[in-house]
Amino acid sequence: MLPIRQKFRFFFRRDSALYASSMGLVACVVLAIGGIVAGLTENSLIIQTNGLISLIDVGTALLFLAAVERSMRRADVTFNYGYGKYESLAILVSSNLLAVLTIFTLVEAFSRWEEPPTQSSTWLLVSWSIVSLLVMRNTMRRLQKYATRFHLPMLEYDAELWRVDSIVEIGIIAGVLISGLLRYNGYLGYATLFDGISSILLLAVTLYVPLRHGAEAYRQLLDRTLPDKMQFDILKIIVENNNRMCEFQRVHTRRSGKDIFIEIDLVMPFDYALEELYILEADIVERLKIKFPTAIPRVYVTPCDRSCEINGVTHCPVKTLLRNTDLTSDLS
Repeated sequence: MLPIRQKFRFFFRRDSALYASSMGLVACVVLAIGGIVAGLTENSLIIQTNGLISLIDVGTALLFLAAVERSMRRADVTFNYGYGKYESLAILVSSNLLAVLTIFTLVEAFSRWEEPPTQSSTWLLVSWSIVSLLVMRNTMRRLQKYATRFHLPMLEYDAELWRVDSIVEIGIIAGVLISGLLRYNGYLGYATLFDGISSILLLAVTLYVPLRHGAEAYRQLLDRTLPDKMQFDILKIIVENNNRMCEFQRVHTRRSGKDIFIEIDLVMPFDYALEELYILEADIVERLKIKFPTAIPRVYVTPCDRSCEINGVTHCPVKTLLRNTDLTSDLS
């Protein structure tokens, strides 16, 4: 019993990356139960749909929680490039579940339009929506804070989901008020139609983030390289050390969750000692770690083919630069 209790407490430790996801899960449960009950009781499809979205978020929050816990592990012998793919899988599952809910809501909207409900408490629905908005904004800020602190893309994605949900919630409040006004004036059919259209629009906006991130998650599963801007930042660091190497050959990059893998191939003088090679490697790795805190860089060195040695005279750019630097120092 003690290990289970300790693990449970670990999920709610403020110094853990899991804390933000755990609190997000609690918020999802509260919003799901409240939204579904309020929507069914007061015959509001838009509130019910919002509750069902939160119910899906409970499932995805559990996936996110497991994904964050898994992706925090470092690369090992079994998974050389870490466990970050769990994040991509969780995002894809979230996208698919929301797509299924969209179909359900379309069917429900047509069903209600044929038989419009007669009773609904507008002020109760508005009050619940305002509470939901406050919960969403608070959860979003917490996730943003922990995403910056722990460099976890999953938390960034989750924070953006909550941000969009909070914006949508403002639209829900307006929709409930308009629908209530139509119902108050006796336009039950128009009120039900507006409620259904608002629910579909709610899902369309909510789907935007999962679909956009889902496409990126799919590319991550295919081991796509880093974005161009990050590639240019890596090349800039290499160019800063260009006079300390014979040739820069290529760079390989990929991302697995928070881990950024960078492999650089360099050509160095054939007679350089291992210690001299290590100094350059350490400098490049240090600069990369400063620029990308979660980077796992590797520098691979190949000896030159000695084509710069002509008639016993070296034309090696590295050695020539060092020789000129030594001469300048002696003259000064």
